[in-house]
Amino acid sequence: MTSWVVCDGSCTSPVVAVVNDREMPFLVDVCVVFFARQGLPSPVRAAAEQQRLVPGERVEVVLRAGVGFDDGDLTERGWFFDTDAFSARLAVWAELLANGPWTEQFAFRPTFELVARHVYGELAPEVPGLAFVELEDRTYGSRTRYAPVPWSVS
Repeated sequence: MTSWVVCDGSCTSPVVAVVNDREMPFLVDVCVVFFARQGLPSPVRAAAEQQRLVPGERVEVVLRAGVGFDDGDLTERGWFFDTDAFSARLAVWAELLANGPWTEQFAFRPTFELVARHVYGELAPEVPGLAFVELEDRTYGSRTRYAPVPWSVS
């Protein structure tokens, strides 16, 4: 089994979701950290004579997803959804994404953009209020967020 941890507190997002012209004042992020092997070379890094990525090289990745909801969505318990259950769903995805090179797991070219969109598409029918899915490459310092709803900076 792949080891993963709940994100260390750097999971906050300075954005507000707007769905059907209605601001969602709550945006709860949940994330897991794992190591992945994308499997794609980087011609851009090679051309710039930067450190090259070796196909299949392990990189530290954060899989982060957010759920947006309104005050009216809160239950009498004072919450909208179970973050532990959501973390468990993300952990399943983290294990899948950590299980070998992405080039061997997906029929499409597994860029961070396309994988984020794919994971969003798989989670959206199961997770009410899913606002985004993000993949952060901590090794090379990039974040890719798929958020099909309009966003505004808060």
